[in-house]
Amino acid sequence: MWARRGLRILILLLLGGGAWGEATSTLPSGWAAPSPSGDRWRSPQTLSFRVYLPLIARQGPEASPGVEFGLVFITSAEWPADAARFDRARQLGARWDRWPLYWSEVETSPDDYQWASVDTALRDALAQGFEVSLILLGTPGFYATGGLPLRPPVGGSILRRSEARTPGAPIAIAAASPPAGLYAPIFTDGTDRPGPGKTINPENRWAAFVYRAVARYRPGGAASREVPGWPAGRGVRDWEIWNEPDLSFFWSGSAADYARLLRVAAIAARQADPQARILFGGLAIFEKPDWLREVLTVLRNDPDPQLRDAFGWYFDILPVHSYSYAWQTFRYLNQVKGTLGAFGLIKELWVNESGLPVWDDYPGPTWDPNSGYRGTKEEAAAYVVQSAAYAIWSGARVIFHFMLHDDCGNGPEAHDAFGLYRNPTPAPCYPSDAGARPAAAAYRLVTTHLRDAKPLWRWRSTNGQTDWGACTGQVEWFAFQRPDGARVLLAWTRMETPATITVTATAPRGVVYDVRTGAATPATPVDGVYTFSLPGATNYNTPTWCNPDRRKQGEAAVGGLPLFLVEGP
Repeated sequence: MWARRGLRILILLLLGGGAWGEATSTLPSGWAAPSPSGDRWRSPQTLSFRVYLPLIARQGPEASPGVEFGLVFITSAEWPADAARFDRARQLGARWDRWPLYWSEVETSPDDYQWASVDTALRDALAQGFEVSLILLGTPGFYATGGLPLRPPVGGSILRRSEARTPGAPIAIAAASPPAGLYAPIFTDGTDRPGPGKTINPENRWAAFVYRAVARYRPGGAASREVPGWPAGRGVRDWEIWNEPDLSFFWSGSAADYARLLRVAAIAARQADPQARILFGGLAIFEKPDWLREVLTVLRNDPDPQLRDAFGWYFDILPVHSYSYAWQTFRYLNQVKGTLGAFGLIKELWVNESGLPVWDDYPGPTWDPNSGYRGTKEEAAAYVVQSAAYAIWSGARVIFHFMLHDDCGNGPEAHDAFGLYRNPTPAPCYPSDAGARPAAAAYRLVTTHLRDAKPLWRWRSTNGQTDWGACTGQVEWFAFQRPDGARVLLAWTRMETPATITVTATAPRGVVYDVRTGAATPATPVDGVYTFSLPGATNYNTPTWCNPDRRKQGEAAVGGLPLFLVEGP
């Protein structure tokens, strides 16, 4: 826990139903907030109170070497980026790119590998200066152990959940099945134990693919010698083993099958590159919340515990995916930390997919303002800031937004508008003007001011009192310190009730940024105090922990438009 600091914040919170900056009357002291089910909750009045907040963190933020930011699908083997697309990602401040390397697309027949499209896309991304994390997934049909010959798209699984495009039991997809030979020994000597000069057993098809991919694309690997224009010294170190294996859509095997998949991948990858880092497949959590525990239970009973421990339980990084509900990012990260801790493990945490698809802009379902798991363009901007704050506080090392452009989402008829930008023309789906949405400005503010930021404190209040209840806290606060010493203060309402906040300044002047546009407005404290108005939350499109029925009151899935104040240095 961060130590108490001398600086304190004076907060004057006026809970009211008026618009931004509207004057409101004050109720007598001692008035109690009504129950969320009462009429006065639906027509909120104003309460004044004063709280002195020390700069101490509840339960303490995780110590982190610094946070970085990325985007999913800046490029990919299927749809390689042009210069304009790379430029947009770079201007937003993204430094990481994440996309799938489909096994089924490169091994087109047994032992026949076609790497050309991956070579080109990866070379260009690395040459543009991005770090790349590749997802290894997709069993080729000739190695599949069941299912239809379909390829699952990466990303946007929350909308496949919400719209139930496959009623009843999910379709069994061949690419999601455990590959034949998975339980065969990894090496030709009949063991799984690595060693100098050992060769991969070709009967373990998954081991052979992982080894070839890592050997080709590691720094100094085969691609650096064979692909014209490959940037010197560049390659991939971070390998994600499948995508969302806790969703039946992506992985039809058992937890034990996935544990074996992970074990084989880690050993084969490190045989090709001792510096390879292995990512557990990004967890969606909502379908199988105990999946991580089930897999770790299998690994706890590994037949070779010495080997398991030498390989760090066969993964270095644990990613989560969180969409549409800002606080869920905090919940998921803390849930997996707790599960890891129960097994005596500490792992680096990433957020590999996050975002709020919009309904009020093409190609979203503009005719349906209540569209599940979606929001408005402005709410999507608020989500970017809020989810990032929760992630950084919880110790996430890399945070990916899904995604740069809309691309095809869950398909050409899905009307998914996930992108920070609309698609250009031409495009494989939803051609448009490549225009930026407000979330692009919010993402740029986050990457500019929160990269490598240090958490200072977090606070949540209800009626002037500290309230950490998940269902009752009305205003959420975060303070971070940039590497140059500037303080970044974020605050937003968690419910429909607007608020006016008064904050003691820590510098002679500050700048308030509009998260929808990035516009900067100088802010000068009066007698050492800033006063700001926060609008109430408006997004009730997604069920939440405390509001599963999506009532237009109580906890919102996305808080109100946040204050983004930077002071100093």
